[in-house]
Amino acid sequence: AAELTPARLSASAYNRLVACPYQFFAQHMLRVNVMDELSDMPEKRDYGGWLHEILMKYHEALRDAKTPVEQRPALLATISDDVFGKAIREHPAALGYEARWRKVMPAYLVWANEREALGWHFVLGELPLQHALSWPDGGIELYGRLDRVDENAEGERAVLDYKTSSLPSLVAKLKNAEDHQLPFYGLLSGQTMAAAHYVALEPSRDKTGDVAAPDFEKQQQALQQQIITVVQAIANDAPLPANGIESVCQYCDVRGLCRKGVWQ
Repeated sequence: AAELTPARLSASAYNRLVACPYQFFAQHMLRVNVMDELSDMPEKRDYGGWLHEILMKYHEALRDAKTPVEQRPALLATISDDVFGKAIREHPAALGYEARWRKVMPAYLVWANEREALGWHFVLGELPLQHALSWPDGGIELYGRLDRVDENAEGERAVLDYKTSSLPSLVAKLKNAEDHQLPFYGLLSGQTMAAAHYVALEPSRDKTGDVAAPDFEKQQQALQQQIITVVQAIANDAPLPANGIESVCQYCDVRGLCRKGVWQ
């Protein structure tokens, strides 16, 4: 393992390392990847990409033109028509995802306007970043892309990450402390973010919303030490066993390589 110690690390890669060290070893050190199946059908990741494009254009327009509240539903609808129009011409099955987004739009607008009323304003989105994390005998480069950065009147900044999930599921995700994405983004920004939130893009009881990472600064400090400890261990040939739980193994692309179902 020492010879294959990675030089770069993303949030998703670190989550894989925590979920199952062998999965990380296979995908990010041996670089074993499964070829995508050829399909004309759009998938959930395509849906997420369309929503990222829509919300980027929408919030940039608000920032630059100061669009009044009463005109915002029409603005969001126009941008959505344009993005999904192109998607549907290429993949007619995207029509179902467009209908799904139409149901989300009113709840999203309510949440976005309420957040603005609290003093938070969109600054930029889709921001690629790299941050070098170093220690006396080594280092690693953290990299990733921030969905959105907001700022308030005091100059504090917060990173927001869009999720095509409901708010209750995101609350549970943070409560279980099994996901390291938000504190990772804090480290990636050079610890200049005052807070980090998941934003639900799936309504629950006709409402959407956001959930903040608890003890954000403390989580960043803990995560930084964890990354250093783990990478140092890999560099010293620590074993990387296939110890993922069933919910991790169920959708693992390299399960046929570790063959855990056979030897368990």
